[in-house]
Order: sequence, then structure tokens, then C-alpha cells
Amino acid sequence: MAEDDDGVAYTQSPSAALIEECRADILAKYEQDLEVVGSVLVQDEQAKAQVMANANQILTDIAAALDNGLPHSDESFRFLSWDIGLTRAATGVHPKESLLAASVFFRAAFTILSKCIQDDSETDRLLRNVVTTLEQSVSLRIREAATSYAGFLLSKVHEAHVAERGRIARELHDRIGQSLSVAHRQAELCVMYRTSDPAQAVVKMERVQEAIQEAMWRLRQLTSDLHPLEPIQSLEKALLAHLEAIGVEDMTAELVVNGDEVWATPAISEECLLILSEAIRNALRHGQPSSIYIRVDIAPHELRASVIDDGCGFDVNSRPAHHSLGLASIQERAALLGGMVTISTEVGRGTRIDLAVPLPGSFDDQE
Repeated sequence: MAEDDDGVAYTQSPSAALIEECRADILAKYEQDLEVVGSVLVQDEQAKAQVMANANQILTDIAAALDNGLPHSDESFRFLSWDIGLTRAATGVHPKESLLAASVFFRAAFTILSKCIQDDSETDRLLRNVVTTLEQSVSLRIREAATSYAGFLLSKVHEAHVAERGRIARELHDRIGQSLSVAHRQAELCVMYRTSDPAQAVVKMERVQEAIQEAMWRLRQLTSDLHPLEPIQSLEKALLAHLEAIGVEDMTAELVVNGDEVWATPAISEECLLILSEAIRNALRHGQPSSIYIRVDIAPHELRASVIDDGCGFDVNSRPAHHSLGLASIQERAALLGGMVTISTEVGRGTRIDLAVPLPGSFDDQE
């Protein structure tokens, strides 16, 4: 006697009963053979539980098929197969391990079942049914698991594409947008000096042209490989050049850099330059300050920096839309460096942006 999925008792055929009698032996041999071939699927408890549950379901399929005379049509196996595919993809298990496990199970099941049914008068028919159903059940599971595996990888590819689009957006905003912002600022100053100081207006117009040329160069750079042709040699000099380019003659601007810049790699220095340049640009564009203070402290284990202005500030709980992209870019770049950015501001009381980035020395200390 056996029970169906609803717990109702029914009489099994001799062939199906034979499967049940051999079930424990088949599963034990399967697990043992997987260990013999060194399968990674028995080295992890979750993977082992999944592979044994899958084998158990296949034996149930065979018993049901022998009872009904038809291949088992229950679709519940798909859920386990999908789960197996996702788990193996997420843990980096190559599909060849699934194929190896299927081959091992086929041999284990066939070896034991062929011994059990060798004296049966219907040996040939039964053996054909067993082999056919076994192959069908195993193949279905491999195909479904492979589909789940491929779906997981496609999802990862999509995530990578989304991340890449975000990175390109940051590069466009921080690199090209920065140069265009400089050009816009210098154009404003040119208009302002046009009547009172024509010579200074000419200087400003020349800087507009330089900023536009730089934007064009950065665009070519971005479309080639998105990496700088020459890493910056000094964060302090680069920040001074940025302040000069953007034009801060009509306000008080102070830059202080402490520590040895060799503690920060060129790649980190460049990213910090982009972050601080964007913070300065945000302050000048949106805060309308009369003074701005930039401080950078570099230690072997950490780079800390602040950009402080006395501008109009804003309400952090209802950030203006025009602030969002620049501040989001700052925070994303800091996060990619393993650092963080904090923003302190109040309406009418200016804005302070603090940056903290761990340096390679911090990891050396932990070792």
C-alpha cells in the first residue's frame, strides 16, 4: 500500500513497489558515488540537500510512471529545479557539475534497479520503461535548471548594464558638466566686466574658450575609454587650478591641504578631485556664497575633506531637484571608493559637505 499526494491509500503495482524498495539503496549509492568523484555538490550542505531531494523526486516520477504506464506529468519539479539553478549560479557552480551529478545518478539508479529486476518475467519491458522514464526525468530537470541558471546570468548582465549607464551618467555630469559649468561662470563674469573692465572681460572670454575646449577634450576622452590619459600629479594643484578656472575672484576662497599626497593613489586622488570639484561647483552654482573653504587632510589610513560655504543653504528634507544629480553623483563616487559623504545644511546658514575615504594603508594596518 502507498499514499498519494492527498494522503489517500492505494495499491501500488509490483513495478512501482520495486522502486520504493530500492529507493534508500539508490539514494545511498548516489551520495557515495558523488563523494567518490569529488562532486562539489556534496561539499556544501544546501547543495547536498538539493541534489538528494532532486534524486528523490526522480524516483517518485519513475514509480508513478510505472503505476500509470505513462510518464509522470506533475509540474511541481520545476520549483526545485529553478531553485537549484539559481543557487548554483549564485554560488558559482559550473553547469558541468549538474551534468556530472545527473550521470552519476543514472548509473547508481540503473545499477541497483537492474539487479533487483533481473529475475522478473517482464524484465525487458520494465527495464525499458525504467530507463526511458529515468532519462526523461533527469533531462527535464537539467533543462529547467539550465534555464534558471541562464536567467540568473541575464539578470546579472542587466544589472551590469544599469550600473554602467549610471557610471557614464556620472562621468558626463562630473567631467564634461564641470567644464561647461566653468564656461558658463566665466561667461557671466565676462558680461559683468564688459563695461567696467573690458580687459578683464577679454580674459574671461579666453577662459570660456579654454573651458569649452577642455569639455571637448573630456568628451573625446570619455568616448574612448573613460579613463584619464594622464593621472593627476597633485590633488592640491588640481584643486587650485579648478578654483582658478571656475573663477572665484569675486569671493573669498581658501584651500588647505595637510598630509602627504603619496598616501593616496592617483586613482583615489582623481576620484576625490571630481567629488570636491562637484561640491565646489554646487556651492557656487546654487548657494551663491560670499566665501568658500576647502580643507583636505591626508593620513596613511584615510583621506578626509570638507567643502564649506556661507551660501543660502537648503532644507535637507526637501532637497531641490537641481541639487539632486550633483549630490547623488558625489555620494555614488564616494561609495565606490568605500567612503562616505555627509551633508550638513540649513536654509540661510550655508552648506558643509564632508568626505571620508579609506586609503590602502588602512588595509595594510589590518593585516
